[in-house]
Parts: sequence; C-alpha cells; structure tokens
Amino acid sequence: MKGVILAGGSGTRLRPISHTTQKQLVPVANKPVIQYAVECLKSAGITEIGVVLGGQYPSKIKNFLEDGKDFEVDITYIHQGEPLGLAHAVDCAKQFVNDEPFLVYFGDTIINEGIVGNLVESFDENHHSAGFILQEVEEPSRFGIVDLDGDSIVNIQEKPDEPASDKAYIGVIALTDSIFEQIESLEPSWRGELELTHALAGLVKEETVFWEVQEGLWKDVGTPDDVITANKIFLDKLPNKQFGQVSDKSDNIPGCQIGKGTSIADTATIEGPVLIGENSSIKGDAKIGPFTSIGNNCTIHDAQIESSVIMNNVTIESNSILENSILADGVKICNYESGSPNRFLLGEDSVIDHRTPQ
Repeated sequence: MKGVILAGGSGTRLRPISHTTQKQLVPVANKPVIQYAVECLKSAGITEIGVVLGGQYPSKIKNFLEDGKDFEVDITYIHQGEPLGLAHAVDCAKQFVNDEPFLVYFGDTIINEGIVGNLVESFDENHHSAGFILQEVEEPSRFGIVDLDGDSIVNIQEKPDEPASDKAYIGVIALTDSIFEQIESLEPSWRGELELTHALAGLVKEETVFWEVQEGLWKDVGTPDDVITANKIFLDKLPNKQFGQVSDKSDNIPGCQIGKGTSIADTATIEGPVLIGENSSIKGDAKIGPFTSIGNNCTIHDAQIESSVIMNNVTIESNSILENSILADGVKICNYESGSPNRFLLGEDSVIDHRTPQ
C-alpha cells in the first residue's frame, strides 16, 4: 500500500501565520504537522509516499522533507497546479499509485499512529473499495458526516446543516482505484472545486466499503486555536529531558524538555509541561509555561508565556504577559510592557517595539 499526503490549501484560517509558509509546516510541540503525517504512515508500514503539493509555498515543504531519507521513507512530489479541490488533488496522484491500494492522509491533520496502523491492517482491497475510520463528534455540522443504515454507510455529507448522525470520517482514508472513476464523474461544487466528499458519497452508494469506529487522537490544525490545543495535547505527554543548563529554580521540573545549548538563567522559572528547543536563552524574570513550546535560537528576557507556540529565532525582551499566542519565525517583541495577558498571532519577522519617542 502506498501513501498520499494532501499538502495544498491556502491556510486562510491560519493567517497571518500562513502568509509566509504552508500550513502543514506550522509546528506542534516543535515538530511540523506534516512530519506527524509522514511518521504516522511509516509506523503503519507505508514507506512509498506521494506528497501532493499546492498552496503558495510548496518549495518549503520540499525543502523540509527532501527525498524522505531522513524519515526512512521514499517521497515523490506531485504538483497539483491550480487548486481545484481535494478530489482533484487525489486524482493528481493517479499515476503515482498505479492501480495499487493507497492511503490518503490530510496533511493538516494529526492522527494517532495506532488508528492508522489498524486501518492499514484491517483494509482488504479485494473486498472493499474504501476504508473509513469514524469518530463521534460533538458538532457534526463542522465535519464530513456519514449516514449509517445498520452496518452500511449509505451517504456522506460535508458539514451538513442537518447531520444524519454524529459520526465523522477522520482525515485518513484507504482507497482503491475505484475512487478515480468517481472523481471523473464529478461536477464542480458551488465553490468551483471537485469535492472529495462527493466522490466518496458516490463510492459508498455503488461499492462495498469498510468502516469502524475507533477512539484516539484526531486533530485538524486548521486554526490558531486548533494549533494551541494540539500543542497542549502533545506537551502533556512529554517525558523529562534536560540537556541544557538550568537554574536551581527550574531543575527537575516535571514534563520539561530543554534542548542542547539552551540556558535557563537568572531568576527565570519553568512550569511544565514545557518544550524548549536548542540554543535558546531564557533569562531575567522570565516565566515559561505551562503548555508552552519554544523553538530553537530564541531569547526570552523577563516575559511570561503560557499556553503558546513560539517558533524559531524569536526574541522577546519585555516585561509582557503572553497567553494562547502563536509567534512565527523571527518575531521580535521589545520595550512592550503589560500587566495583563495579551494574545498575539504574529506572522514571520513581525516586530512590536514600543520605544518612547525622542
């Protein structure tokens, strides 16, 4: 079985973070979302992976994944061109899958490795044209929802106003080449796109499909709140690892990982769970955590940061309080003081500098 990761989309819900990068490269616990997808497929025994590229910065995904060797997989890049919908993106992979069964993985989704492994193990392409994992959701109108009649899926609807059930299909689907016939018959939706949900709906009405309900992590990271929530989930599972230099106040903090070359100095304190990358400096009266990740080569002086995602090369030199924030690469916050929490969503190389005019 081959894997197909869909890595297009404009990421409008993640702006301004996505103005300068692909949404699949936004980090969760200091790891780009698309890396979770690659590692998930690898853990399920899938090492031939096609990455369907779209969006504004496909070269950044190629620069990160390269040929896949660092992840012990073989990656083929497939260029979607004009963004005509998820079904069109899947159709672009037709030559790559070459009549073999394949697993479609939504590249802006994080899924528990065990769920994917179970789907690969349970799916039988000789008897099923598709395989779905379903989960019960609290707000069905936000998801692709299946209509069940006994043991059969009889329809699939995308974000229905009147959901037929509370069971959504998650962002990993096992497919055979039958899906391509369904895609060929599609007409563009009101959005001008070929909808994958419409192709899947046609498939379940005409073919035999496999499905089962499984519990486990399934998280779309399409909005800033989704990223922060996913970050909390992964940080909450951190084992202790401390490679850097820490102050007495920050020594042996539960759920704390500090990378090589990073220092926690002066009266700075850490409250886990916290993940800090390499060659960063936390100093002064800084207070980091809980539920905060900080990337590589960052300098945090005096600031208090909680429940936030701080990417690489960020400098914060101010007595400010940040909560539920996302700061992209190269952000600088200087001379800004606040006695109450602030939420910042700052794109790459943004600067906040409140100097007193001379």
